[in-house]
Amino acid sequence: MVTKKDVERVVKSIVDEKFVRSVEVDEKGNVTVTLAEDTPDIDNVLIRLHSELGKLEGVGLITINRERKVQETENVKITEDMVLEKLKEVIDPEIGIDVVNLGLIYDLKVNPDNTVYVKMTMTTPGCPLTMWILRAVEDKILEIPGVKDAEIELTFDPPWTPDRISPEYKKKLGLY
Repeated sequence: MVTKKDVERVVKSIVDEKFVRSVEVDEKGNVTVTLAEDTPDIDNVLIRLHSELGKLEGVGLITINRERKVQETENVKITEDMVLEKLKEVIDPEIGIDVVNLGLIYDLKVNPDNTVYVKMTMTTPGCPLTMWILRAVEDKILEIPGVKDAEIELTFDPPWTPDRISPEYKKKLGLY
C-alpha cells in the first residue's frame, strides 16, 4: 500500500514544496495532490507527477488539482453552448482540429451551482498529449466568467473513431 510519505517524497522531487498545497492518500491508494495556481512549468510538472506517482506500488487513481481564484459574477447563466464554443479553442496539436469538432467530447453538463462536467476521450489510449489536452479543456472552462469548478472525466468507452468528426471538418479533411 502506498503511503502519504512515499507520495510526498515523489512530489517534492518534482515540484518545489512552496507550490504544494496538499497531498492526500486514501485507504484505496487514490492520490490527490493540490498545487498552487502559479506553479511554474505546470505542463511539465503535471506530466512528470502523473508518470512518477504511477510508478509507486499500490497507487490507485491520481488526481492533480490546482488552486484558482473563482471569478464571482452575479446572475451569470452558463449554457452548454457557451462551454462548447470555449472548448473550440482547445486544438489537438497533432491533428490541428479542436476537441469539439474532432468529436472528443462525449458528454457535457452545466450544473445549477455553475460547475461543469465534461466526459471526453482521446483519439488513442496512448496519446502522449492526454494530460496537456485534459488540462487545456479544464483551463478553458474555468476561463468562463461564473464557472465555479470543472470536472473532466476521461473515458475510452466507446473508443473514438473518425466517424465522430463533425461533418464540416470531414469535408475539410476530404473524408466525405
